[in-house]
Amino acid sequence: MRSQFTTTSALFVFDLLAGVTALPGWPGGGTLVNGNAVQFDRETWERNLAQPNATGTFSVIGYDISQKWPSSQVDGWTLSVNVSSDVPDSQTLNPNNATGKTFTGTSIFLKAPDSIQSAFTNQSALDETTWKICVAVIPNAPQEDSSTKDNGTCGYLSSQCITDLQQAYAKKFPGSEDCYGTPPSTPSSCGSSVNTANFQVQQLPLNSVNGTEVYVTASDSHDAGDQTAWNNAIKQAWPVLTLWGYNTRAKAPDGTLPQVQLSCIRADNVAAGSEKPSSGSRYYGSAMFAIGVTSFVALYGSF
Repeated sequence: MRSQFTTTSALFVFDLLAGVTALPGWPGGGTLVNGNAVQFDRETWERNLAQPNATGTFSVIGYDISQKWPSSQVDGWTLSVNVSSDVPDSQTLNPNNATGKTFTGTSIFLKAPDSIQSAFTNQSALDETTWKICVAVIPNAPQEDSSTKDNGTCGYLSSQCITDLQQAYAKKFPGSEDCYGTPPSTPSSCGSSVNTANFQVQQLPLNSVNGTEVYVTASDSHDAGDQTAWNNAIKQAWPVLTLWGYNTRAKAPDGTLPQVQLSCIRADNVAAGSEKPSSGSRYYGSAMFAIGVTSFVALYGSF
């Protein structure tokens, strides 16, 4: 089946416009839609990814965003990734073009504790919040062999690379800049470990902290049962940058430091009956950094 969009650059343009121009099948915004995931509508995608063949979940340091910024750290925030193989092309937006091929899909989620999810079912909480969460996904991470030692803090990246990635993120979207724009260059300290050419960043609507997808992508179409895309997806390490920022209602002093966390997640838990990839998989940790930026402007406008 021929893809509707064949270049990452075309998809990146759509991501930049997500707040004003919804993708077909993905109304609203708040989800970065990449690769052949654009060929599915949200409901169909979520139904397929709700029964994944592999998952990975990692606890992240989060804040009680139901209270006024800066509030306090709370347990219960997670970043997770689901992978589903053999999503049929008969379920795309153009089922008449189906050829019996399938896709391998990946979804990434940021999820709040239940108490915070409940708070943001109230529209007034959304209207009055002093918080902003910016999320960046770098899709071009290496497919590390499972034998590589993990130090618990995105161990396949050097400490200098991690610091420089954080600084690049902060410098690219400082002050009144919103969460969209041309991606920063890959820091030289990262070498070939990551490639930020396809760096994608968004303002996360706070009512999406119930587990709505932050990022979705699908492989090229392939024969059902072909394990190549599955092996690639299950070995993929996903660097995700989460910025715990604030809006103008917070009245934060100039130079106040929001918190930025880099997490490297992977779907390392394979469901019973799903074939493990030939080289195995493993799971990365995260690191917390304070970055000096003044404020971030939401995708849907400054507060």
